[in-house]
Amino acid sequence: MAIVTFLPSGKTIEVPLGTTLFNAALQAGLPVASSCNAEFVCGRCNMQITVGAENLSPQTEVEKRLLIKEKHASSDRISCQTKVLGDCSVKTTYW
Repeated sequence: MAIVTFLPSGKTIEVPLGTTLFNAALQAGLPVASSCNAEFVCGRCNMQITVGAENLSPQTEVEKRLLIKEKHASSDRISCQTKVLGDCSVKTTYW
């Protein structure tokens, strides 16, 4: 199990290892921006990693290209593709 903290709301949730950040946020009762319903197309579900980037699945080349295409920071993560492997903190502008 891992603890995910969502900023700036301060909500935390414990999730099984391998849970995506997208699903962790939904389980915490938080909205996630997405027009593709987690199909890895729109890139709107990006999240900034504030703590614990090393505790997430590695970025794939496809994820890196989508971040560039959507003009997100290269350090952001596409939440529907990023798996939690340990404790971390993430943020978006709308929490």
